[in-house]
Amino acid sequence: MNTDIYNGGASVQYNYPADTTFLFADVETANQANDTICAIGVILVKNGVQTGYYSLIDPLAPITLTYIHGITSQDVQGAPTLDKFWQVIQPLVGTDDYVFVAHNCYFDLTVMHKDLARYGIPFAPKRLLDTMWVARDIMYNRRTVRGDLKLDVLSRRLGVGLDHHNAASDIAATKQVLDKLLVLGNRNIKEFIRPSTRA
Repeated sequence: MNTDIYNGGASVQYNYPADTTFLFADVETANQANDTICAIGVILVKNGVQTGYYSLIDPLAPITLTYIHGITSQDVQGAPTLDKFWQVIQPLVGTDDYVFVAHNCYFDLTVMHKDLARYGIPFAPKRLLDTMWVARDIMYNRRTVRGDLKLDVLSRRLGVGLDHHNAASDIAATKQVLDKLLVLGNRNIKEFIRPSTRA
């Protein structure tokens, strides 16, 4: 495929199937243990309707990765803990059979699983979709590639705006990257959904 078609910044909207709920998520972690979250961006696509949510999160742990995402311990004072944020999101999802979507999804999935487990809340999506899988298939015909699958590289190549390591921007870019890949590649999103080994 001629990948030159992916250049350009026009917004593209994929027509999501109404019979499947998609939960897009991007997290920023407090420290290198990767088990506490200090910011989260979520996009819920349900019945074909998209809704976005973002919050700083009090990780109840030291924040030492400020040099990556710019978030300090002072920034999260008064912010909800992850369990409080999830108590708002989970009822909106309204099903345990949703598709969890992220860029490099096992990272976000694992961090959310570990952080929510601290509050006794199970987090085990049954189905996954990783935008890296989609990009590898559509843009590179399943060839093994590494650096070119990073979110900032894909966003730049596809003309998608991104303030990298801002969870709200990252998740918006993740969805727009996925939308562009599916539309421009003329593919069905259900081709890329896989069962989770954690469910």
